[in-house]
Amino acid sequence: MKYFVSYTTIDKEITASLLANYSNFLKSKGDVYIDLLDNDSLDKQRRVFEELNKCDTLIIIESKNVYNSKWVELEIKQAIKLRKKIETISLKTIKKIIVDL
Repeated sequence: MKYFVSYTTIDKEITASLLANYSNFLKSKGDVYIDLLDNDSLDKQRRVFEELNKCDTLIIIESKNVYNSKWVELEIKQAIKLRKKIETISLKTIKKIIVDL
C-alpha cells in the first residue's frame, strides 16, 4: 500500500515534527509520501504529481484551513480523476495517535 498525505501548513499545528511522527506511524502499513519530508526533487511540483499518480490512497489531514488550500484542492481533484481511494483523518486524531506511539 502506498499513501500520499495531503495537508496545509497554513495551519501552524501542521509541523514537520507532527508529519514525521504520522509518517512513522503509517510506515507500519506501507510506503508514505509527505511532500514536506520527502520531496528533494528539483522540480517539486512535478514530483508531487508523480507521487500522487503512484499512490493507492490519498489521506487528507483535516485541519481548519485544509480545504482552503489550492494545493490540497489540486491533489484531491487529481486523486478523483485517477480513481484513488481518499481517506480523511482529523488533526485531533493524529495528535492522539502520535502521543500513543
